[in-house]
Amino acid sequence: MIRAMRCAALALTLVAAPAGAQQAHDGAHRHDHPPGPNGGRVEGAGPWHAELVTRAEAVSVYLSDGAGKPLPVEGFKAVAILKSGAKTARIPLNPEGNRLAGKADATLGELPTGAVRITAPDGVTANARFD
Repeated sequence: MIRAMRCAALALTLVAAPAGAQQAHDGAHRHDHPPGPNGGRVEGAGPWHAELVTRAEAVSVYLSDGAGKPLPVEGFKAVAILKSGAKTARIPLNPEGNRLAGKADATLGELPTGAVRITAPDGVTANARFD
């Protein structure tokens, strides 16, 4: 029960928090990025850049450094809290090849909004916000 309440609180925080408040919390920077090499939206996530790609139910996050160099995702994990229309989905993401991947229960639409919380192998966490 407590875990469910914590997950719900995290989901509400990530989806409802103003972008500026989230950036102040994890140090992520905000500026316009061109589409990523995989055709997704790119946002800062602490020391990394995160490229979010959604197709139907599939969710992929590609990580890169500040210069755009792809980073290996082995040992990373993440959770995406994405909203499409009136529905919000919580999607666990795990390493799959060169990306963090997961699947939503339903189609997410073309440009879902929300956030991705990324955890590195050393425990460092950061958020990428997609508005």
